[in-house]
Amino acid sequence: MVLRVLFFLMLALALPSARAAAWPWTGGLGGELKVAALPELDLKWEVSALADGLGLRARRPGVEVEITLRPGEAGQWNWEISRGVVDLAELWPLARAQLPPTAAGWSASGTLALSGAGIFDPAAGPAGARGEVRLTLRDGWARNDELKAELSGIEGDIRVTDLVAAMGGVLPAGQELRIRRIDLGGIGMGDARVVFGLAPGLIGQVSAAELRMLGGLVRLKPFRFDGAKPRMTVGAEVEGLQLGEAAQFTPWLIQSARGKLRGRIEIGFDLAKGLLQMRDGGLDIVKADDAEFYLAPSPGLLTGNMPATFGFLPPRWKWASSLGFRNPAHAPLKEIEMGRAGLYLETFVVTFWPDGPGKGRTATIHLKGYPTDRRLVEEVVMDVNFHGPLTEAMGFGLSQQQNLTNFKFTIQ
Repeated sequence: MVLRVLFFLMLALALPSARAAAWPWTGGLGGELKVAALPELDLKWEVSALADGLGLRARRPGVEVEITLRPGEAGQWNWEISRGVVDLAELWPLARAQLPPTAAGWSASGTLALSGAGIFDPAAGPAGARGEVRLTLRDGWARNDELKAELSGIEGDIRVTDLVAAMGGVLPAGQELRIRRIDLGGIGMGDARVVFGLAPGLIGQVSAAELRMLGGLVRLKPFRFDGAKPRMTVGAEVEGLQLGEAAQFTPWLIQSARGKLRGRIEIGFDLAKGLLQMRDGGLDIVKADDAEFYLAPSPGLLTGNMPATFGFLPPRWKWASSLGFRNPAHAPLKEIEMGRAGLYLETFVVTFWPDGPGKGRTATIHLKGYPTDRRLVEEVVMDVNFHGPLTEAMGFGLSQQQNLTNFKFTIQ
């Protein structure tokens, strides 16, 4: 949009061919530029004669652009953006009305700086503008209260050489956007980097993208997106995701944990609802000596169907309940289920199911570990299934119905 305004101004000059020999000119003129796509822009412009050319200035609240034009050969003009500053807080309400519905509800701010130089041939119209324009975004910020989403520390570097295409919203590959912090639904992410290009109709191609999440690195595979459609699904590779940070999504299961997860997953984005979903794939624990976790206190989770003692006489003879021997596994397993003793992890695998295969499952966790005190119980194996659509959840399935479908242990 900014590039379009700039070159509408240059086209408005439409000055006849002028050679340096015909110089100098004196005087100036000005007016107000009306752009059909932005009827409320109200951009004031003025042209003044300089010692060796013309100075074009355009301004409105939040916009200040100065272009210097000097006569060149064959009636052409050499142009240079000597100053270009745009305050997005001022311009965003106008721009948002021209963007897809996914932009509704968002507020934004930041400083956009413009620079560049090239050649302009008034006789050729817009096609006569050649050169390079650079746009640099700093101190960017965006927020949507309804979606509970906030992006801060936004930076962008855009460089275009096909100025006519840029006026139509086309950007070549290699443009870069960086976001220092992303808060989405109470989940913190950051250090995001996206390399992209734009085709006509807000069709984008992302060639590289990565971000930090839950202490790990998520790298997205190259993908295309339609700026007019809020939903997309992207493949990703995950490295070093901290199990302790991911445990916050299963507070009913894990009290605390240490270890790192890695794997390949499929992530679904719904920009209209502000949702980030794990759709498919799986994660597994990176083998390490310090990988351990403590269950959230869950009375009966492991011992609910297990007697504390094994008796010799029928249980209806209550007077004989003291006659028997103690179940050696009951006490250590009780310590584990109450979160007082931990498990060193040998296996921790999370599998995501996009459509719930087999009894409506949407995710499963399979873990195998051994107690920190291995005197009696050698090994504990657990399988936890999640049920219900993962449409309102992130990570491992916050607020999903779950059940422990398999549990076994080995006594030394």
